[in-house]
Amino acid sequence: MDTLRLFNKDSKGVALSLDILIALIPITIMLGLVTSSMGNIMYETHDALYRSSNERVAADVANTLLKTSGDPYDWETDPASLKTLGWAKYDYNNHLPIEYVLMPQKVGASSPSLIQNLLGSQYGFLLTITSVPNGSTIVNMTSSGDTNANFNNASDVVKVERLVLVSAFDIVAEFHNIRLKKGGPITLEGNFPTSRTYLDMYDYYVYVDNSDLVSSVFVEINDVGGDNQIVIPSDFPSTPPLVRKIDPVTQKLKNQTDLQSNKVETELRGSPGDVADVYIIQVPKGTPEGLINPHGPQRVRAMFNLYVWTK
Repeated sequence: MDTLRLFNKDSKGVALSLDILIALIPITIMLGLVTSSMGNIMYETHDALYRSSNERVAADVANTLLKTSGDPYDWETDPASLKTLGWAKYDYNNHLPIEYVLMPQKVGASSPSLIQNLLGSQYGFLLTITSVPNGSTIVNMTSSGDTNANFNNASDVVKVERLVLVSAFDIVAEFHNIRLKKGGPITLEGNFPTSRTYLDMYDYYVYVDNSDLVSSVFVEINDVGGDNQIVIPSDFPSTPPLVRKIDPVTQKLKNQTDLQSNKVETELRGSPGDVADVYIIQVPKGTPEGLINPHGPQRVRAMFNLYVWTK
């Protein structure tokens, strides 16, 4: 009997050991599955972090190009002064970049190496700007310098796409949607910058839109009045819109090394409720007067596409 009692006590220990072993079976299976999947988990985590890093770099470069004018803001007049690349037009009246409005002079003065400097040497890129909707190419540059190159061999490519405005002509000062009123003229002042380099590269025009609706307009630049006033009241009413080329000598446009402001003053008279616009337009030197138009195809919507991958 004592022997049987001892056996029964021992059997309890055996049962307990079997319970533990049975419980360990699913734990062991789970650990095996986790271990076998760890490689995939680590790979997917690394891939997500890797792609996130590329997306951040591409977005940062796009924002720098499209939302800033660069440092200094007028670097296109002296490319050797460039510290940070930026393509946004600079508003000299408000002293701020105009986001997503590209200045052709800045874009034209850029090279693939400048884009590469923004990205870093470990990245490849393809940057295109195409007009909307016809898709004609405005800019096409790559990290390799070969505009026919592609990124088919890259393991992962990220893309940043933005809608922008770009123009060969530039409205450097404007008095827009001026609504004439009863009781006298409306007088407005503004300014636009020039330098010796700008005057070598560009011509400047005064463009008065809806000129048939106003009875008189005068436009003075740098307080040059009298017989040398650029637009005079006797020019109006005028159909089609009045266009006058600004003579840099007669109108005393600033021609120093650094950009300096030229004062513009305009006065309009007409019937109450009539609306007019006065623009100062900067165009590439030698542009025919017949092409001067602030509303024409010279200012177009375009699609900015930046593709980035790790080399």
